[in-house]
Order: sequence, then structure tokens, then C-alpha cells
Amino acid sequence: MAIKGLKNLHYAIITAESDTETTYSEVKPLGPAIAFNIQPSINRANLRADDQVLFSDTSKGPIAVTLNTAYLDKQVEADLLGKTVHANGLSSDNVNDDAPYVAIGGQAEDARGGAEFFWIYRVKFAPAEENKETKQETPTYQTPNLTGEAIPRMHDGEEKLKAWDGDSTITDKSVFDKWFTEVIDKNWVPTV
Repeated sequence: MAIKGLKNLHYAIITAESDTETTYSEVKPLGPAIAFNIQPSINRANLRADDQVLFSDTSKGPIAVTLNTAYLDKQVEADLLGKTVHANGLSSDNVNDDAPYVAIGGQAEDARGGAEFFWIYRVKFAPAEENKETKQETPTYQTPNLTGEAIPRMHDGEEKLKAWDGDSTITDKSVFDKWFTEVIDKNWVPTV
């Protein structure tokens, strides 16, 4: 699918997970999207015998994730990185910060018309590199750039879900109305 653009980034914190289910918090807006890159790692191996490759196999590793936004509100940054926003409104980094697993969802324009919607189900981010630079004659911006890894959910091995709103085989188009109010699952059905 040829896509262009990126908007409507959202996140939900994983509040509980087990071998039978994953539970997410309320879905919240993440921040103005600049880029969201997903790079799967594939490990390959060949078995050679009799001067040839007899078998070839692959296995998937963690997915490298890079998230770039125009800015992150302090509560969003705290949610994604396990930081604390104190009662006086100040935000701090601490040696004991522990980033939770989160789901990341968003939307990109499809070249065929309509939009592609996606959810990455289980991502853990690391603290961002911060760059600050004095003003020059030509303005430049330094924006938050988080990196992390996405790994499969514990209960079903699912990593991500995507859907094109122009796909005629999607049986209930109301799923797109719910996309940013809940983490959409492969078995999604509308609630009454």
C-alpha cells in the first residue's frame, strides 16, 4: 500500500497482561505526528550440505520503533517513559523511572484514497535523546525523538493491526469510528 502523511497518533498503556488477555487503559492523543517508523528485524539461517543450500529459515526479532512528534505534553511523556509529574506541576527524570508497555495507533493517507489505520500492540520506549542548539540565521527545530522496541503480545502473539477504510471486505465500517476510542483487536465487534 502506498501511503502518505501521518496524523492522529494515539496511545494506551497496558495495565495488565497475562497468557490469556491484554488490558489497555483509556486511549489518549499522543501529540502532533512528524514520523513513526517501524523496522522489523528478521534473522535468517541457511543449512548447507552437498555444496548447496538445502534449507532456509527465518525468525522474527523485536521491531525497532522510532517516534518523532512536534512536542510531547509532560503527562504524555510521563506516561510513555514512566516519569513523574509532581503535584507542583514539575516533571522529573529519576533513576527508578520504568517505561510501561503501550499500544500506539495512528492514521496515514492512502494513495488510493481514504486512509490506513494502524495499532502497534506492545511497545516499550526508552528516554529520548535531547538536543538543544542556539538560534542561527536559518531557524531549526529540535523535536522529541523516542526509540523503542515492539514485541508480540503475551496472550496471542499479535504485533500490529492495520486496515484501509476503502477495503470492501471489512464487514463493519464503524470500526473506523472507534479506532481512537479503544485499541482495536483482530476480533473487534461493535458494542451496543
